[in-house]
Amino acid sequence: MPAVPVLDVRHVVAFVNEYADPPRETAGEQETPYPDAHDLLAWPPGLALPTTGGLVAAANAVFPVFAAARDGRALEELNALLRAVRPLPVAAPGGLHWTVGDAADLLPAALATCLLAWLMTHEQARLGTCHASRCVDVYTDASPAGQRRFCSATCLNRHKVAAYRQRASARKVT
Repeated sequence: MPAVPVLDVRHVVAFVNEYADPPRETAGEQETPYPDAHDLLAWPPGLALPTTGGLVAAANAVFPVFAAARDGRALEELNALLRAVRPLPVAAPGGLHWTVGDAADLLPAALATCLLAWLMTHEQARLGTCHASRCVDVYTDASPAGQRRFCSATCLNRHKVAAYRQRASARKVT
């Protein structure tokens, strides 16, 4: 049974933002080439990744976990993904490891188990999709306040500028 690689949640976020259809479509990047998935995920050397279609499918399978966090359903979506790929926990001298029965499930299982580990130490409200008007990139929030709602400072600033301009134009009208 193939061992599931351990991923860092930052790499999972970067991967989903570059390969999932909703972020690419919202950003108008459908025709933009995909970056190297080995680099994005810090995937172990020598371990094969799926074709581009498989990479997109894996990112699309994980995106709903982030999107469902807004209404408190991230765990439901994650559980559905875990049921689909069926990673098996294995006790080993170094701790708990995951395996899958089919090598084709390695990437989805790695993504799902990474999010599982992250959600075991953080509330599901600590992940989500950007609240900016023209962005649906995913994010995780490990800040002390836990109030993150934007994928980046750029989106936060654009949102603030747009809100300011809207308030300013409303004042001019009255």
